[in-house]
Amino acid sequence: MRYLGIFLVCLASIAFEIFLVRHFAITNWSEYGYWVISMAMAGYSVSGVVLCLFGKAFERHQAALFHALPVVMMLLCALGYCALGRIPFNPLELQNEVLFTGQLLNIGKYYLALFPFFFAAGLYVGLSFLAKQEDIPRIYMADLVGAGLGAAAFLAALAYVPPFLAPVLLLPPLALAALTSLPVKKTAARLCFGLLTLAVCAAAGFGILRYNNAAFSQYKPISAAMNVEDNQILREIRSSRGYYMLLENYMERHDTDLSNNYTLLGAGGPPQALGLYRDGERLASLPRNEAYDTSYLKAALDTLPYLLRTPSRVLLAGTCGGFRLREALELGALRVESVESDPVLQMLLLTHAPSAPPKGYAMRLPLEETLPAENAADSNATDGDSATDSGNASAAVPGKAPLAAFAAGHNAPVGHASPPQLGSPLVLAQTAAKPYSIIDISPEFLDQGQANKYVLTAEGIAQLVRSLAGNGLLSLPMGISELPVYALKAVATVRAGLLLAGIHDPARHIIVVRSAFTARILACRSPFTQADVAGVRAFASERSFDTPYYPGINPATEEIFNDLPPVSFESVTSDAVAGEDAAPARDALMDDLVAFLRDGKAESSSFRFFNLAPSTQDRPFFHEIIRLDRIPEVLARIELLPRQEIGYLVNVAVLAQAALFALIVFLLPMARRRGLGGLSTRRVFAGFGYFLCLGLGFLFVEIVLIERCTFFLSDPSRAFALVLSSMLIASGLGSAFSSRLVPRPRAGIRLACTCAAALAGGLLLFLPRLLDLALAWPDPVKAALVIALAAPLGFFMGMPFPLALSTYRGATSAFIPWAWSVNGAFSVVATPLANLLAVSYGYTTVFAASLGFYALAALLAPDRAAP
Repeated sequence: MRYLGIFLVCLASIAFEIFLVRHFAITNWSEYGYWVISMAMAGYSVSGVVLCLFGKAFERHQAALFHALPVVMMLLCALGYCALGRIPFNPLELQNEVLFTGQLLNIGKYYLALFPFFFAAGLYVGLSFLAKQEDIPRIYMADLVGAGLGAAAFLAALAYVPPFLAPVLLLPPLALAALTSLPVKKTAARLCFGLLTLAVCAAAGFGILRYNNAAFSQYKPISAAMNVEDNQILREIRSSRGYYMLLENYMERHDTDLSNNYTLLGAGGPPQALGLYRDGERLASLPRNEAYDTSYLKAALDTLPYLLRTPSRVLLAGTCGGFRLREALELGALRVESVESDPVLQMLLLTHAPSAPPKGYAMRLPLEETLPAENAADSNATDGDSATDSGNASAAVPGKAPLAAFAAGHNAPVGHASPPQLGSPLVLAQTAAKPYSIIDISPEFLDQGQANKYVLTAEGIAQLVRSLAGNGLLSLPMGISELPVYALKAVATVRAGLLLAGIHDPARHIIVVRSAFTARILACRSPFTQADVAGVRAFASERSFDTPYYPGINPATEEIFNDLPPVSFESVTSDAVAGEDAAPARDALMDDLVAFLRDGKAESSSFRFFNLAPSTQDRPFFHEIIRLDRIPEVLARIELLPRQEIGYLVNVAVLAQAALFALIVFLLPMARRRGLGGLSTRRVFAGFGYFLCLGLGFLFVEIVLIERCTFFLSDPSRAFALVLSSMLIASGLGSAFSSRLVPRPRAGIRLACTCAAALAGGLLLFLPRLLDLALAWPDPVKAALVIALAAPLGFFMGMPFPLALSTYRGATSAFIPWAWSVNGAFSVVATPLANLLAVSYGYTTVFAASLGFYALAALLAPDRAAP
């Protein structure tokens, strides 16, 4: 029954860990939840240190503890979770130099609330190793298989259980674990203990249901939307990918970037919409009505590609809730294909009638019904002028932008839009039967899923450019309201993608147009012509948009409509507010782009201060642009830092804390060396190094595989579940198999490390190419491939830990919980360290480091001491 007990305790422990990740993503922001959870996981390590120092006392009471610990864990789960909702954590105050100390105190309260649960779980596992020293491989198997199945089962259950009530699911496994270890043998006493266990389970469940106090942070977008008068929640959808809510209120509008003078252009405002939120963040806006005025397109920044080229065949990466499907057809597209990365959003697009692909325009509101007569006349005249144009900018003249047929209002488009597909635009581009005239990426698409960031990599851009027709356009948006340098990094990535696609002079193939909030980057497979440039400048001038870059630009002659001063972390006063009110308008993005693209210089303060190297599939980080050596200056001006950059700083903070904690874990048992069974100093340090290597090596491999499979599956939650579960379960099976090698542990360890390193080396060399080749395979086959890649590696990686622990049985058994503690401490170190290495050097470096750790572990492999 001991195996069943540890199986259930580990199942509940990892389920609670996954729940906390989801909880912080919903109620606050996942970056801060990671900070708290990573340190709460230190409870495992502390439990190992305690067992190392006082293990004999715990062993004497093991029968009672194996029953009591799961019971206590039920109470700690309920109390800790209910405490979370009563801690007034405000992440925004961490960026305030006056208020941040109070928020650090609140993070400390999070530690106190979560630490006890994981400490108790660690005691249970560590005590199981001590109690069953002769069968450590099978104990470790139960641990890993329970964790693997627990992760998969809990992620699946999130689709059916309200997210704030999910901790209730942890109570039955813990109660059953307690019932498998009743400390008495008499029937009456066993019945009493059993009823007490069930009573505690019921009380904990009642506390979670009644007193959890969990809610969205007031600083999340959904809080403002839900506080609008007459707001309605039309639908709630639960999924392992997130908690979705569809809202209706008068504040919700189609979020499109319009010219400031849209009324002068005779354009209407953005139509009313429904707001779709995921984990409290706005995911998309869906049309509220099937019939709505589309005249706003005349003032929209996104329409430019459709006016430069005949949009005969269009690929939409993201449909803006269905708005872009209709807009593309209104703008003259003949054939529209689209892709969404979020399955819930795609399902709504197919079932919500106003979002569905338009089949006709009988319900479309004619523009003459919504515009003044003179504006309608002007629109018709303009349409007549452009009717002789084929859709190419060759007919454009300076000072007058070509307008598409939508301006007439009564001319029904004749194009066809297919239902949105689920997946990645890279897959559609790879398998397209015919080239596209326009590939249009929607403003919110890059933020709608973790896998979407691979679109904005040099390899992703190259793939999209190759699928364009000869003069086809790639249209890519980038927000600039917080940091204009994001657009600069996007252009650097597009330039690298064009070079990768075989274009030798990318500067002639790029145009950038911007409003005050968004930059649109246009990349063409063929060089832009003078007629293209004239059309773009006319379009921008008529709508008061700016043109930070086009081939042949002369910054001295450019009129700036939207002031964009540089945001500086180097000066005491931000350049954005330092100037005089009457100072001339500036365009910091233009200054940087002209120097970078036209003059080939990357010497501006933006390049010096930020890491603006192009994103690649090996380094798919777009927002992590802070350089490590610039962190002190960033902290001095942290109020200017966008939230997207906070995750990088959290990684640095977690790494520093985890490293300090790992040092403490090492030093405390050293104070009582005699308690380690008289191990020599050499063997103690060798053992410490060995378990350090296993903790870092295992997590490094796991993190890289999850990231690679996120790109491959276009679904981070499925990649996480498949890789984590298959690796843990396979590791458990490997641990069970290693029992055959216990008589010769060092030989077994070296064999396992060699096999694991060989498999990892093969994946290091061939995995990216293999995943690229299989990118268009059916989803079930892709899932099977992920398991086939992860499971063999996990099998061999599950052997070294139990084989090494088995060498410390008997007189040196105090080292067993310390080894467990060291392994856990460096597992906490591994995650932020791997993330920082990947941002700076790429995932290939992280994978290569894991090979080094397993090679070093083979050299440090312990052996059974002679009697």
